[in-house]
Amino acid sequence: MLAFLLGATALIALALAFVLPTLWNSARRSAFALLVAVPISAAALYAGFGTPDALDPANRAVPESIEQAVVQLERRLEREPDSLEGWVLLGRTRKNQGRETASAGDFAAAMPHFAAAAAAFRKARVLAPHEPDLLVETAEAISLSNAERAFGPEGTALLDEALAKVPNHQRALWFRGIAALQAGDGAGAVARWEALLPMVDAATAQALVEQIGGAREAAGLPPMDPALIAAADAARANAPVAADAPPTTAPTTNEPAPGTPGTLTVTISADAEAVAALPPQAVLFVFARNADAAGPPVAARRVPAARLPITITLSDADRLMPTSTLSATPRVEVSARFARSGSVQPEAGDLVAPPVVVELAQAAPISLALAPSDAPTDAARAPTFGP
Repeated sequence: MLAFLLGATALIALALAFVLPTLWNSARRSAFALLVAVPISAAALYAGFGTPDALDPANRAVPESIEQAVVQLERRLEREPDSLEGWVLLGRTRKNQGRETASAGDFAAAMPHFAAAAAAFRKARVLAPHEPDLLVETAEAISLSNAERAFGPEGTALLDEALAKVPNHQRALWFRGIAALQAGDGAGAVARWEALLPMVDAATAQALVEQIGGAREAAGLPPMDPALIAAADAARANAPVAADAPPTTAPTTNEPAPGTPGTLTVTISADAEAVAALPPQAVLFVFARNADAAGPPVAARRVPAARLPITITLSDADRLMPTSTLSATPRVEVSARFARSGSVQPEAGDLVAPPVVVELAQAAPISLALAPSDAPTDAARAPTFGP
């Protein structure tokens, strides 16, 4: 900063040195006016159209970390509070920081990032109050900033506004169903998720059907009509998947190594005769749920034609909901089911394993042993939902 000011002063003095001697003898008033006006005008022009904060070494330095980049962005937003793109970028960055911190097991340290993300998205909404995608992102950030991951009245209202503008907004339908469950409205969750079902890809649909089944059970509604599932399959075959679709439960191509923070390694085995008795369409399902709160799984894996024993590592890539991740769940309940028909709905004759509860941060590899079941059990049930 000092070097810049000295250099600017020297340039102005040099310019005046060429002009003032000529004027001094013939027009001293003009010379004096130039002597005062030129420096003041130059300073005023730079203050109005330049970037004084760019002279700060902290702002000129190339950031060496995400945190340094965030600090620079926050300083820029202090100067440019009307930058919609800046607030959205800050919100997304803070949200990602929170998730990375939670993945490392430091949930308390993640919460300030989530709170900062919610604040940034609220600032963005002041500039674009009715943009549907921004309404949904703000609602998501609000839920993440809540220790219970609850959307609450504010987040729910934002989702309702987004759906009023775009009724088939996939992420809004997804989150609104979650918000309904959190409020104890199982029927409301069913309505949103059944509307979403025809829009998602086949892998996501499998998990969604299971969640709808759990929501129906919690609401005291009858099981889902198979004709509705067939109609959704037909509609899906004739429609592209939108970019805002919820994540799928397909196996990841780059599965994390066992022992990676925020992951859970599970080995599933069963009696060879029991496995041999399964039909070809049988599918293995592995679930990880929040052991301390009702709701859908925080991670799930669907493995067609699985050969036992099999070892898989669940991670955030296996999440069903963007707002609930395995890495952010301190205690998880792990279960598995080998479904005879391949259906997400439990049936008699499925091979099931009793659930195991573990502390994620200290979790060693888990072994689950499947055994035949005469009727759906707690380990085989569809996810239980509640307020």
